Amino acid sequence: PRLVDRPYNTPPMIERTLAALETAGPNEVMVGLDPDGSVAWRATANDVLGRIGGWQVRLRASGVRAGDRVALVLPRGPDLLPAHLAILASGACAVPVNPTLAEAERERVFTRAELACTLTESERPDGPAQPSLADVDEARPALLIFTSGTTGEPKGVPHSLASLEANLSGLAETWGLSADDRLLHALPAHHVHGLVLGLYGSARLALPVVLTPRFEAERCLASLDAQRISVFMGVPTMYHRMAGAQTRPELRHMRVFISGSAPLSTRDFARFSRRFGHEPLERYGLTETLIVSSNPLAGERRPGTVGLPLPRTELRLADDGEIEVRGPGVMPGYWRDEAVSDEAFDGAFFRTGDLGRRDERGYLVIAGRKKELIIVGGSNVLPGEVEQALCDEPGVDELAAAGLADEDRGEIVGAFVVAREGVEPHGLERRLRARADESLAPYKRPHIYRFLDALPRNAMGKVDRRRLR
Repeated sequence: PRLVDRPYNTPPMIERTLAALETAGPNEVMVGLDPDGSVAWRATANDVLGRIGGWQVRLRASGVRAGDRVALVLPRGPDLLPAHLAILASGACAVPVNPTLAEAERERVFTRAELACTLTESERPDGPAQPSLADVDEARPALLIFTSGTTGEPKGVPHSLASLEANLSGLAETWGLSADDRLLHALPAHHVHGLVLGLYGSARLALPVVLTPRFEAERCLASLDAQRISVFMGVPTMYHRMAGAQTRPELRHMRVFISGSAPLSTRDFARFSRRFGHEPLERYGLTETLIVSSNPLAGERRPGTVGLPLPRTELRLADDGEIEVRGPGVMPGYWRDEAVSDEAFDGAFFRTGDLGRRDERGYLVIAGRKKELIIVGGSNVLPGEVEQALCDEPGVDELAAAGLADEDRGEIVGAFVVAREGVEPHGLERRLRARADESLAPYKRPHIYRFLDALPRNAMGKVDRRRLR
């Protein structure tokens, strides 16, 4: 009942993608870089089409049928995107696998997905072949991404070709993406950000993608000029590190820097904008909803906000401030988990678990996760509020707040600080305590300060507050 049709009578995503690649033909659409930034390999649109066909031959030999789930355990090489597109064009469902998962974690994902087969580097096709397009069902799951559940069991998030096309067409319009752009891809390729936006979104336009083996601030900045990049998608940690890097590229071809997966601090927004002359464009979404809001490309980009809803997407705030979403990119429910799915929806609206508010211009502001709320003697404290009050203190490189157990008040606020090089921690702590006394109510002030070499983060750059606790 929550499924939606694709928008504007557009072709199905995979049909559109194959047509775009056929039109691009001999044009270069993929480039792989070595760790030193030199070019390791190149692929034209015709090369990609041949690899898609080759992977389809492999899928047929493995007995894969429409609707089957197929896992991918492939490196960031020339086969990664074609293997995904081969699965989609065959009417099957792609299951991307996080390469950092332990064997036991991987097996839990495989068991939940009920796989028909797994594509690995050792099973690469013998050679290129003519790709074919199955009679795909646009409402059937085409992509199944597993996220960590609160119980430790992975939760499957299915998306259909219809929901993918609806979201990607809206983003291409909102961000002005076209085949004339060139994307530097430094994100993990098993999440919505790096896979759906970065790879699927580029392929459906035949927009050239330059794949880096990993993110490294200095090398990334140098590649922006060397590879004539116009679009970069990153997480806040990347923008924080680039703003503090020594390299200062000319950015002759750069059109837009897009930030997501976690809130970008207003300080890093300002530092990056001053240093490079480009304001990052922040957006908001989840694995379950795809992208639901964005700052405008041509209008005002408001620091600390994630902009306005995308076309055909509706956002509302519940009585407790939780953000709820209805739109074409929202999943129909968790994979074969009816009880958890019913809990996650309020009618047709998905409960995001994020707390938010709207500013005076109607732009959405993310205040934090409901589950990260710190309750001090019955009073609620948002970690982001504490961080915003303290992160601008000179000497602070990064700062995160988390709730710590306390016998008397249930929880107290702890501040975890990465100091700038050469800054003495004891003096910085005194200044932070004084600043907290001026800016925060007593129950919101950190009682404990801990200095770290780096904040623990997950693969998408989000601070891991559980590890902080």
